Amino acid sequence: MPDDTIGIDISKATLDIHRLSDGKMMSFSNCPAGFKALSKFCAQTT
Repeated sequence: MPDDTIGIDISKATLDIHRLSDGKMMSFSNCPAGFKALSKFCAQTT
């Protein structure tokens, strides 16, 4: 898998993500379920 770069803006309630390779933006809850969803998002190939 090629290297990819993501930006993460962390707030008390959310984790806002921007993946540079495809411009996709997502928002996840800042809680264990959100971390799991973020992990799945990061594992996706573009």
